[in-house]
Amino acid sequence: MEMYDRMNDVPKNETKSMIDFLGKKWENYECLGCAIDKGDVVLPGGKIYEGKHVILGSDPEIPIPGFLIVNSKRHVNSFSEFSREERYEVSNVVALAEKALKELNITDEITLVQEERSVHFHIWIFPHYSWMTEKYGKGITHLRAINQYARENVDEDTINKVMDTISKVREYFEKHIDEL
Repeated sequence: MEMYDRMNDVPKNETKSMIDFLGKKWENYECLGCAIDKGDVVLPGGKIYEGKHVILGSDPEIPIPGFLIVNSKRHVNSFSEFSREERYEVSNVVALAEKALKELNITDEITLVQEERSVHFHIWIFPHYSWMTEKYGKGITHLRAINQYARENVDEDTINKVMDTISKVREYFEKHIDEL
């Protein structure tokens, strides 16, 4: 029986490709998380934070200002697989990212998502905006539809807002690095 990447229903060890929200095509990687860690895939706007165990950046495919991804450098798919030191860094990065998004008035409500179905551990730090409630209602069940809408309706203004948000959050992290 062939092993599959449960997230994408792609046979394991088969290379994948992606087009980020800037239109850049990234090809021939087996795991997006590992490709980001190795630098084979460059996040739009670059890395916001890179620590010993995690990378924080904007979601490469979904153009929503403040939609951040905490990506493990180690190829695991569950929080329970982390060492104490890794859990500590992940938790602190999530907390500081949430604090940044709220203190910078980017959003006042956040949803955290982590699924073990993904082949590489990452946490979505998903900001809430009023347009999301107006179009879809509230709740985690609407995140996929919101993501699809954001991809299909991206424009230059949205990209500029995403890139500006990345810069602001990066500056916030640089000023508050001692909190990690």
